[in-house]
Amino acid sequence: MTRFTTGLRPFSRLLVAVALAAVAPAWAQGLPVVGGEAVVGVSKSSSPSYLLTTEEEMPAHRLRLTAPAPREFSALEAADSAAKRVTIGFGREVAEHAEEGRGEALTWSRVGQWRIAKLRVQSPGAAALRVGLRIGATREPWELRVSGSDDESKAIGPVRQAGPLGKSDLYWTPVTEGEAQVIELASPATQPEPSVEVMTISHLVTGPTSRFRKTVTEIGNAGSCNFDMKCVANPSQALLNAASAVVQMLFTRPTGGSGLCTGTLLNDTSAGTQVPYLFSANHCFDRSTAPYNTPTQAQQVANSLNTFFFFDAVACGSLQAPPFVQRFGGATYLHHSLSEDVLFVRLNDWAPAGAFLSGWDANPVATNTVVTVLHHPWGDLKKFTTGTTGGLFSLPSPNDAPTGYVRVTYTQGTAEPGSSGGGLLTFANSQYLLRGGLWGGEASCTAQTAPDYYSRFDAAYPILRQWLEATNLPDYDTTDLWWNPLENGWGINLTQHPSGQIFAVWYTYAADAGPLWLVMSGGQWTTSRTFTGKLYRTSGPAYNQLPFNPNAVNRTEVGTLTFNFTDVNNGSFTWVVDGVQGTKVITRQAF
Repeated sequence: MTRFTTGLRPFSRLLVAVALAAVAPAWAQGLPVVGGEAVVGVSKSSSPSYLLTTEEEMPAHRLRLTAPAPREFSALEAADSAAKRVTIGFGREVAEHAEEGRGEALTWSRVGQWRIAKLRVQSPGAAALRVGLRIGATREPWELRVSGSDDESKAIGPVRQAGPLGKSDLYWTPVTEGEAQVIELASPATQPEPSVEVMTISHLVTGPTSRFRKTVTEIGNAGSCNFDMKCVANPSQALLNAASAVVQMLFTRPTGGSGLCTGTLLNDTSAGTQVPYLFSANHCFDRSTAPYNTPTQAQQVANSLNTFFFFDAVACGSLQAPPFVQRFGGATYLHHSLSEDVLFVRLNDWAPAGAFLSGWDANPVATNTVVTVLHHPWGDLKKFTTGTTGGLFSLPSPNDAPTGYVRVTYTQGTAEPGSSGGGLLTFANSQYLLRGGLWGGEASCTAQTAPDYYSRFDAAYPILRQWLEATNLPDYDTTDLWWNPLENGWGINLTQHPSGQIFAVWYTYAADAGPLWLVMSGGQWTTSRTFTGKLYRTSGPAYNQLPFNPNAVNRTEVGTLTFNFTDVNNGSFTWVVDGVQGTKVITRQAF
């Protein structure tokens, strides 16, 4: 949440100097209103995971950093006073701070069918930890599991890593609690040892079981006027559904700084697709000052995203840590707007059963509309806030969208840093509908009548509709050979059936420069110009082994492939292969 901490009165006069016209633009009249949908599938309570080896069976190599100096904590204070988002962690380079051990010194041992390396990374005093790994390419993928020192009997994983395409960006391990994280790497014993190096860590000053309560003086916790969602008397099913669409977001930048925000899962217009689209605020991922994120840089932050579902109080007034569900697969960047403060991504993990995909209304919000906000101030348990809209207002650069922001004054509760991105909800036809996301403002528990400002979903919708307004009917016949003329030597062959199904063969090269063929045997149109399917690597008998034995063919699922066609002859494709993600521009190859 953007908050004004200095020069409040002069700055606020700039904000409210211009009230935008209340008349909606012509294109905004009669736009879709889409209901929500309950998530089905993976159960809310998943079975615990464990490391493959105990400490007695295989002691972990130790990498201990020095205790943080006081100056390192100043990064948290500076980030919070800059009013962009809650910063709960700072980066520590291994090369600079290592006291014992080295980041590249891994010892591999044969354990059954696996070759295993285990590393204990420690940053004294951390409440929670993430580790930034540099991962090289391998012929086959391998697995990673992590465990926090607060409870090493449980682990997060396995997470598939590397594979033929390697990983160019820093990989951030899932968040674990405690000042140390045990990282267990397991590679098939028949394969060469993977290349893995610990580059940096994110030292978090708080973690989930403490309800992300800060341990650094003056950074704060949720204000006393906030109202737990669990304290709402006789909540309607519609409100419970809306709350189940709200997630806590934890993300880490390449520098190691980690932050918290709030996001809302959105439904699309095609029943049953269950695509986990997430709507939040751009300033959560972005820098505080120029130069601001490019799409590639926004994707780097999205790769690190952990989401916490059902982060609610177990009972009204309870301070007990809830039985939340942590998803750690990151997200695929789809759209961001600096001026409108909109962030839109698709989670790489499916949402757990019990979650909800919120409905939305693409029409402008009228003045004097009653609104609800469900959010995680300071990363605390989910809070319930109500208010009333007060028209549209302009904000200063760089958030100077010509369409303005929705001004809201609260009638119960407030919003604070960490609430950023929290959905602005209105109630209609027995359901809550998303209308925007929190940018920030002047409201607090000591200034509850001061306004906050929200992005406009209706203004962002002309771009977001390509994902949310799924028709399942393709605009074009994509059958052809596709390539990038500037990268001669690889390509993708697409064959589209009259039913709309696509069979794709991507021929490219692995990290060792050898040929690599991957296939997509089908999928679904999530919009009229976007097709997504599973990607497989196959192997089998040699061409001269006759007769050919189809039972000897091996098919390994390695990820997903998503095509976005901008017109009949041009587009792009995004892949996730063994945890590696990337995007390339493609065009039809003319003959």
